[in-house]
Amino acid sequence: MWDVACLGELFIDLTPHSCVDGQWLYAPSPGGAPGNVAVGLAKLGRKSLMISRVGDEAFGRLVVDALQVYGVDTSGVMMSADEKTGLSVVTLGAGGERSFMFYHDRPADLNMDAAHISSHVLKRCKVLHVGVLPLSAPRSAAAQRKAMTIADAEGLLISCDVNFRPNLWSSSNDMLEAGREILARAAIVKVSEEELRALDGSKDMDASVQRFWHEGSRAFSVTRGDKGAVLYVPAGRFECGGFAVNAVDTTGAGDAYTASLLCSMLAGDDPAMMVRKACAAGALAATQKGAMESLPTAVELAAFLSEQS
Repeated sequence: MWDVACLGELFIDLTPHSCVDGQWLYAPSPGGAPGNVAVGLAKLGRKSLMISRVGDEAFGRLVVDALQVYGVDTSGVMMSADEKTGLSVVTLGAGGERSFMFYHDRPADLNMDAAHISSHVLKRCKVLHVGVLPLSAPRSAAAQRKAMTIADAEGLLISCDVNFRPNLWSSSNDMLEAGREILARAAIVKVSEEELRALDGSKDMDASVQRFWHEGSRAFSVTRGDKGAVLYVPAGRFECGGFAVNAVDTTGAGDAYTASLLCSMLAGDDPAMMVRKACAAGALAATQKGAMESLPTAVELAAFLSEQS
């Protein structure tokens, strides 16, 4: 039995780690939003399963090895001898804000096969967590849609982080339609304020969330960077203003937020604590470089929250 199955892309992030004579030196760091969430869950004490496809090469093995080190079950990760693992180059701004340049030409993750999506496996999970990127290619889209259909049939909660990456899509309209498709099926949603505005075209957050809320909705979270986040649940609207930290790299901060939110949902935390914990997890992740390595453990998160009291 797993708490959460995370389905989607795994990347290698080439991240700047030191500057010598004015030139940044880069190191490979395992990443990919669904993989980061799987690691975040494992670090917080939850059982997570990764479902993806990577190249059977140095970078693919690096990602899989990292997932295993952090305690993620990688039995759902297929390795292909004929395809490469996706690659992104991360650049950092003065405040740790990151931007990405992607090298994602026919990568392994977009060739996930629906035949490898097993109802026997998924029905042993409580939550299926997905993103939007697999819907950008026919084969991986079929695999993700099959997984969501199984989740509905087996009574799993579907969680999503749209995590838009416009330069990985041939059409921004297709990307937005994919986002709306997943929001219509997900019980647990995480979007940034900018993503919500792009999806709905309105600056009225409350009204936009109301338009996307549906009968199966359990939680709809809108993150606002260093301004915190707003969480909508059937009981109402809950807000956290965020935490002041020395941000050095925001890569993975949103994934830390999502992992914490899912843990809180599974634990039955009250909504005010859910959004507070999730914001704290995101803030902690921003204080370290890298993605998976920056995600906080349960002990680190509890200590940080205790200091804020």
